Amino acid sequence: MPFCTACGAKNSDDARFCNACGAAMPTSALVTPVALVPSVKPFDNPNELWKMFFYVAFFNLGMYFFTTSSEDLVSYGMAVIVGISAIYFALAYWIIKVQGVDKSRSLWLLPLIAFHVYAYLDGLSGLDELTNPNTFDFYDTYLSGLPELFILIKLFLAIRERISQKA
Repeated sequence: MPFCTACGAKNSDDARFCNACGAAMPTSALVTPVALVPSVKPFDNPNELWKMFFYVAFFNLGMYFFTTSSEDLVSYGMAVIVGISAIYFALAYWIIKVQGVDKSRSLWLLPLIAFHVYAYLDGLSGLDELTNPNTFDFYDTYLSGLPELFILIKLFLAIRERISQKA
């Protein structure tokens, strides 16, 4: 119960004027609820997805160039390799940054990573005619698949969390 500032009389909570002296009652400021900031998961931000994908792909391409002899690279033609790499990064950028405005769309990173893993496993199998026998590809078994594996696990956990929240 508020008290009148002029005479000190008790008034009801919704009174605009004092019942005893008629003076205007002070109005209290409206209390606005504090908006809680939702916790941000690492894969909710498309910028973080783009950075992670860029580092993984850059590492894999770097290891390919590092472990492939210069004669083999020249025989393939550097323009083709650099062109394919540029298209690959441009596609990843478009999917993650441009289409990643909505969090659910940023999960389209999954097919890119799956393609990345498939390409390396295909190269390891030796069934691909473009696989050069002089290229040291054994690092792929141990190094290349690990970052993608962690990303895939995180993405599947994010999908599972979203599905459980909707249910």
